[in-house]
Amino acid sequence: MWIWFSGGVGMIKTSSEAKYVVNRKGEKFLVEIRRTPDGKTFVVVEKLRKHVYEKEGEELVWEQNVEDAEEVEYEKLPQEVRAAFSSATKR
Repeated sequence: MWIWFSGGVGMIKTSSEAKYVVNRKGEKFLVEIRRTPDGKTFVVVEKLRKHVYEKEGEELVWEQNVEDAEEVEYEKLPQEVRAAFSSATKR
């Protein structure tokens, strides 16, 4: 997977270390731990959404595939991941 960073940094090739589905305050998030070839670690947080759309008169539903993600409670995430998650989801 390639991760795009805004601010002119560019794209970085990463591999997946772990995937979690986290339910926090009634919302579900996909949390991925990704690592670059030189050993840098990134936490990627995505809010899970269900998209309903119409195509050729038929209503279709699209949801992100999270079959390979482990469902965990927020408190069970590693401390560094919780800190990154909280920072990413501040309102």
